[in-house]
Amino acid sequence: MSRGLSEIKMKVHLNDRLLLIAGMIPRGHAVADIGTDHAYLPIYLVQEGISTRVIATEITRGPLKRAIINVKKAGLENFIEMRHGPGLKPLSPGEVRTAVIAGMGGETIAGIIKDSRPVADSLELMLLQPMRNQPELRRQLFSMGFKIIEEDVAIEDSRYYEIMAVQRQTPGSIDDIDITVGPVLRKKRTPVVLRYIEHKIAVLEGLVQPLRAINTASGQKALEKYERELKMWKEVL
Repeated sequence: MSRGLSEIKMKVHLNDRLLLIAGMIPRGHAVADIGTDHAYLPIYLVQEGISTRVIATEITRGPLKRAIINVKKAGLENFIEMRHGPGLKPLSPGEVRTAVIAGMGGETIAGIIKDSRPVADSLELMLLQPMRNQPELRRQLFSMGFKIIEEDVAIEDSRYYEIMAVQRQTPGSIDDIDITVGPVLRKKRTPVVLRYIEHKIAVLEGLVQPLRAINTASGQKALEKYERELKMWKEVL
């Protein structure tokens, strides 16, 4: 190699959300970071000795160029390969063992997995961080034959982020709480997770209260939905 890790020029410090994701990646795995943006996660993984090979992808040219610049600044061109393309499409089955898909909507993440099943099925681990529609992502993961083996929550700038570790295996018996709250989160009692559950309850109570005064069919439908979710979150607290 023309450049080694001793010649690294730019040191990366991750935010709490990406730091939690990095901590869930098995040491020694080749990793794909889908929608890498600034390539901070790939740079960190190499600098910290978690991975010596990362494929970082971007669908748009602007972020791709920015990521390439950062990788060069860090002197890690021999360890991080940049690829242009949507989702998992730039990858071939078996190229990496772990893939990170973070910062997108839950339905978008599910679509990425559906569109590249041979690649997704070849992965030992997927780390998913949906920005919204977490229940829909879980529902689709279960229907595709994936199991959520770990879940955690990061807090960043007073916002909560759910992170799921997923493997290709039979999910087993699933109920509504597994879909709405999560099969692992429902059992966790860490301070952060408890704060998150309390936050979800407060948000849902704020949605339910005004809907009780609305007598329209759409209002009642929304009320039933939020009350059902509220009951599930309260049940796991």
